[in-house]
Amino acid sequence: MLELIAENTNQITLIIAIIAGLFAFIKWLDTRNQNLKDERYKKYIQLIRILSGSKINDSASICMTEQIASAWLLLEYKEYYKITLKILDNNDLEKMSNENWQQFVLPQIKLVVEEIKRT
Repeated sequence: MLELIAENTNQITLIIAIIAGLFAFIKWLDTRNQNLKDERYKKYIQLIRILSGSKINDSASICMTEQIASAWLLLEYKEYYKITLKILDNNDLEKMSNENWQQFVLPQIKLVVEEIKRT
């Protein structure tokens, strides 16, 4: 057995290096995927905040066109469709908003909800 190892030291070293490299690559890939998933979730939540009219700080302002764009951009997040429907397919939205929002943003939200339900 020792003779076999001694004769094939270079090949064994190469195999060990390949296995270690493969393990490191898989670990890096998993970490990267988790980071991308976390970033995607943060962007989704940011769209929900914009749509709800929530400001990051008091000096920031959110316009209705930004809210409408946020509603449509939610379609890019298929993995969150169930949550999106629970949030947006809600009759209480009309009670929680002013007239301008109901007139311009709410119809777009309803169209987005219909689009999600079709998929």
